[in-house]
Amino acid sequence: MDHEVFASHYVSLTSSDGPVRAVEMLARDGLVTFDGVHDRRSVVDLASRLLTMREHRDAGADGVTMIADRGSVADRLGYAGFGHRELGPHTDSSALARPPRLVMLVCVQPADCGGESSVVDGAAVYADLATHAPGLLQALKRPGTVRFGDPGYWGSVFEPTADGRMTVRLRLDGLEHFTEPVDEAVPVLRAMISRHVRELPLRPGQGYLLDNWRMLHGRCEFRGSRLMYRVLGDPVTSCVLPSGFVPGSLAVVGASSDGWDRP
Repeated sequence: MDHEVFASHYVSLTSSDGPVRAVEMLARDGLVTFDGVHDRRSVVDLASRLLTMREHRDAGADGVTMIADRGSVADRLGYAGFGHRELGPHTDSSALARPPRLVMLVCVQPADCGGESSVVDGAAVYADLATHAPGLLQALKRPGTVRFGDPGYWGSVFEPTADGRMTVRLRLDGLEHFTEPVDEAVPVLRAMISRHVRELPLRPGQGYLLDNWRMLHGRCEFRGSRLMYRVLGDPVTSCVLPSGFVPGSLAVVGASSDGWDRP
């Protein structure tokens, strides 16, 4: 298991400067890991210090969603998170015009086998595309090329912000629709993303907080009981978090301009 991601992004949120350090880490890397959260009340208390919770279809009155295998429920479109199969890298609430900025996930009970969380830095995927598939990158930035959800939101995988930064939005669960010719390049996009997947195994009481406008997240297939608590929201007013990431150089080295470039 790869515990490097957890260790390199760890912040003790119970320390006096924990929230400040968390914001700095989020702004720099889009990801913070933490521990010491062992029950639902603690999840709510921690979340309230860092974010303003968003209502969600699957959340309780306290804003917490219990992510567990619910059998046949996962066979319904949009409910794959409630199964045991692999969950590909995605943006939470991608069908909204403005998805929640932050996703908090806390491990209550890890699976008997598998079930590791995973993250993908959208900034790394963007830079990879800029170097190896610039034609595809330009198409993925074109407005109105993807519908997220049904009826959902028409947008693009990469969207610029007013301050010159970039955000990422993605789902590949059957509730997305890519227009031509972008749809033909989805396998290339999948391959690019797979190169940047980092596993993030969590033990009981451990969790992560990520920038939903920069980081994609998912999980591995698993066996046995697995329970996670999830909270969605936006930074509290005292937390100034820049949108997404700063696009890297678009300089292309040895890339072909003939059709979609291949990684």
